[in-house]
Amino acid sequence: MIERFSNEIRLIKNVGIKSLVWRCLENAPTYFWEIPSSTTGKYHPKDEFIEGGLVLHTKRVVKIANHLCRSLEIKSSERDCVLAASLMHDVCKNGFPENKGHTVDGHGYLWSELARTIYTKNEIKDNPNFSMISRLILFHMGNYDTPYVLDWDDTLATCVHLADYIASRQDIRVDLIEDESV
Repeated sequence: MIERFSNEIRLIKNVGIKSLVWRCLENAPTYFWEIPSSTTGKYHPKDEFIEGGLVLHTKRVVKIANHLCRSLEIKSSERDCVLAASLMHDVCKNGFPENKGHTVDGHGYLWSELARTIYTKNEIKDNPNFSMISRLILFHMGNYDTPYVLDWDDTLATCVHLADYIASRQDIRVDLIEDESV
């Protein structure tokens, strides 16, 4: 399943961040790989209303986040954290550990619960990028997920939020070309 994100993961240069992404995606709830991007049909482009639509949405978010990083001159490990958060922002969209069958409020927080099942407290504490990635995922919904409202002065969190927001618009088309480096 993770191979679906090989192009996106390849963009991450920091080995520790890349490893974190791999481990979390390996342990993602099964539904993540199967569900459409929207359970209501209210948000997201119609081509994502299929099995695997959430994976397609995620690929689009990473592509947009990568472009935003270039434009905002976000580099090195900060860029890798933005890309990692973009890859994992909806891993627990419908709940964790079980699938609730709909988008769960606060699902960004649930990612940190997933990560805690994979990593020990010391591994989390010793990974300087874990808290940043966790924060970026927590606030990826912007102002649409109380109590996790985005601080617009936080450039990295704003980048992840805007990438997700743009990718979820029905009137904006984000094409993916598989042989292109996102």
